[in-house]
Amino acid sequence: MLELPNCRTLLAFSGGPDSVGLAARLRGADIVLGYADHRLRGAADVRRERASVVAAARALGVPLVRTRLRCGPGEAGARSARYRALHALARKHGCAAVACAHTADDRAETILLQLARGTGLRGLASPQPACVVDGMLRVRPALDERRSALHAAARGFPVVQDLTNRELRAARARLRAILLPALQTLWGEDPVPLLCALADEAACMRKTLERRAELQRPQADRRTLLREPRPTFAYLVEALRRAAGRCGPPLTARAYSALREFLAAGRRGRRYRSPGGEWWWVRRGDRLEITPLVR
Repeated sequence: MLELPNCRTLLAFSGGPDSVGLAARLRGADIVLGYADHRLRGAADVRRERASVVAAARALGVPLVRTRLRCGPGEAGARSARYRALHALARKHGCAAVACAHTADDRAETILLQLARGTGLRGLASPQPACVVDGMLRVRPALDERRSALHAAARGFPVVQDLTNRELRAARARLRAILLPALQTLWGEDPVPLLCALADEAACMRKTLERRAELQRPQADRRTLLREPRPTFAYLVEALRRAAGRCGPPLTARAYSALREFLAAGRRGRRYRSPGGEWWWVRRGDRLEITPLVR
């Protein structure tokens, strides 16, 4: 279990066994439970869930604060709306961080989902134990713990049983029910520690490459001029940070492919529209020039 930051922290609390188990582990710390009502189920189910959440908080002896939200379309939209609501709730109640009950099992599932979408180093390295999103510190104290350990800590407390986790319509549910057991059968061992080790290695590699890219960063006011006779991997990372970062996570398979294709073609004197919406072109001396978007 990782330590919480030295500040008041809002724990994202759904009332499920993961968040209840983490809250039980963190009792005594300066935490507040934050419950976001998605209003995605029927009124009767919402009332039962809300009652269970209140009962769990009372049994844990931890203060509970609540909010309602309207979710965007799809799983990603619901997740984004939930985080926005939790950040607002944290600021309202004087919390400088938001803690999530993500476990090593969640991390392994995320890595497989990212691989299926065609990720690069950033996707392989996520999620991380701590990061800053929209000015709010987000921590995952149980990221090195197994889901079963949090479920064990939740025993004896009221928990919400989310039956949608057993439905196979969502990609993560299918992966959890089908793919991970199949990988365990294929490899002959638990795939979760192996996937988490891959994430740790990817995170270390990404930090190293970005540190090297920072050392190579030229100083310019309105344009970024990158000089490299033979494009190296660190050079690609730096170019992606500048050119592809505005279209989402910069280290993606799509962005790598576009930049490698551009460099291999040697498009000297011809402009190329990047995935990030900027213009690239190569001038004399194999100099790649990137024109930033005008905001």
